[in-house]
Amino acid sequence: MTVKQEYEYMGRDDNDTAGKKPKMEAVQRRPAGSGRPVAGSRTGSGSRVAADGRIGSRVAADGRTGSGSRVAADGRAMSGSRAVPSGRAGAGGKTTADGSAVSGGRLAASGRSAGGSKARASGRTAAGDRAGSETGPMSGGKTGTGRRPAGGSKPRAGKKAAGKKRPASGRSKSEGRGKTSGKRATGDMWEATGAGRRDEERARRKAARERKVRRQKITMVVSSCIILVSILFVVIFCLPSVKSAVQIFQGDRYRKQEDYAGAQSAYEKAVEADPSSVKAYRYLAYIYEQQAKAAEAEQLLYKGWEETQDEFLLEYYCTVVLNQAVDEINAKNCTLATVEKCVRALEQGVIDDKALELLTVCHDRLFKVTAGNDVCTLFYDEDAAQDTCSYTEYEQLLRRMLAVCQARASEEVKNVLRQYAVISMPHVRISVPHLESYAALLSEINGVLSDPLLTETTACLARAKEAGDYFGRAFDEFGAGNYAYARELITEEAYLKIRDDFINGNSGYWEGETYIPVSREQLELHIQDGSVRFSFLSDEEYENRQGIILVSGVPQEDDGVQRSVIIYRPAAGADGASSTEYTMQYLYSNVKINGKYVPQMNYRLDTKVTTAEGVTTNAIGDWGGENEWEIDY
Repeated sequence: MTVKQEYEYMGRDDNDTAGKKPKMEAVQRRPAGSGRPVAGSRTGSGSRVAADGRIGSRVAADGRTGSGSRVAADGRAMSGSRAVPSGRAGAGGKTTADGSAVSGGRLAASGRSAGGSKARASGRTAAGDRAGSETGPMSGGKTGTGRRPAGGSKPRAGKKAAGKKRPASGRSKSEGRGKTSGKRATGDMWEATGAGRRDEERARRKAARERKVRRQKITMVVSSCIILVSILFVVIFCLPSVKSAVQIFQGDRYRKQEDYAGAQSAYEKAVEADPSSVKAYRYLAYIYEQQAKAAEAEQLLYKGWEETQDEFLLEYYCTVVLNQAVDEINAKNCTLATVEKCVRALEQGVIDDKALELLTVCHDRLFKVTAGNDVCTLFYDEDAAQDTCSYTEYEQLLRRMLAVCQARASEEVKNVLRQYAVISMPHVRISVPHLESYAALLSEINGVLSDPLLTETTACLARAKEAGDYFGRAFDEFGAGNYAYARELITEEAYLKIRDDFINGNSGYWEGETYIPVSREQLELHIQDGSVRFSFLSDEEYENRQGIILVSGVPQEDDGVQRSVIIYRPAAGADGASSTEYTMQYLYSNVKINGKYVPQMNYRLDTKVTTAEGVTTNAIGDWGGENEWEIDY
């Protein structure tokens, strides 16, 4: 129920002039009672009106009541009504000093209340307030409720009502004051009760507001929790490890069903989702192996080790690599590629014993000497101008082995490195373009191993390079058709020493007999009983593409003078059926001078041409001298 807002008059002093309006104060009034009106008169709030105009639900012996309150035998009002001095109760409001009851609103001279309510003759109060049992007279002879005074007589014309009214019951003033004090006390109780109700209403509204705030807070907390849980769920589900775990779970199901294609797809997604998942790499590598995809497993495991640095993945990687090497060895398909797999595993340092064992097996397969095979051709190019042999791969492998040996200083690693550096076959063919790098490689390895055979091999290769460099200009000049350069070459001290060393069998590392070939393309190492020699291949042993020089290493004397001979064979013709050979000599022979033959040292050039039709020779005596002669035969 909504409590109305009402105003009531405040008391005024006796010194206040008549007609001066008292101050107003807003108060909360107690709701009016619900008693039925009688004798046709009603109050503004629905209270009964007695026949004499007095209002009350019950009437005491003297007929006076407060507004809806019981009256004791002595006339005092009970149940919270405030008594006026004259014993007449207002409609729950204060009385004025002259005892007039106020109905809660200010009355104008016309009888309207200040609150805007008219005072009706029927006894209804303005603004719906209960009327007191009696109301005091106001100016003009009207009561505060629009009734006449309780005595029933009108005031005389032209006379004002007395400021203080004589009690209607004839009681003394002291009795009236006693009643007034009682009524005031009861009014105070009533106001206290009203204040308590107002406090209760405020408390009720405060509690409602607090409940609303609590509901709002709970709603906000619950909403925040839901949002937070949702975010956490999304974040957790999107974590790489979670996504990878889901794919691994699916892959496991396919693997158990031996659906390797489905398992591979799931595990590949797991690796993609979380590149740091060791389990994903392991399972995917296993699936690759089951499908005979060793190369893919190898690449995957090494990538996994690079991403995770997990030792298990590294060991698994080495195992897969070495298993491939074993398969190739067992299939009798051992190559340098097989050696490379073993070296790759050795470099990781996790299963060295197995890697070293397989490297030894590979060496025996690659460099094994048989009755029909005693020549190593790993470093041999059919065409020296094109690098088609395995030397480059071989050099890279030995350098990797050397790095492992330098890092670990293991005797087992040194022994394997020595096996591959010193090839134990009787004949090792090497294309001349690889000669220099091979010599440098062995020299570097020997710096770590200090092996006598390596020292010998290094020295032999150095001598071969020296010989090749010495004849380098001759190849250039002869290739350009400048055969006259031979007259200078065969008389040089260095050339004569080479010739004499061969004749005397003191050529050192260079082997050859009669006509010793010099080639820019191919040479061969001869390894036997701890010694190493070399020789250049002749054009009968390979296809001559860049020309070949032959040094005469046999004793040929004319009148006790040793000949100096050099032969040049250009590259074979395109048809292969024709060839040319140039023989240039410095010898002691007859020279025709003025029609007479005079023996002396001179140069001779013989040009022999071989065709399908036969062989023809053109000879020029005293070649380049004053008595040059020429003859064909």
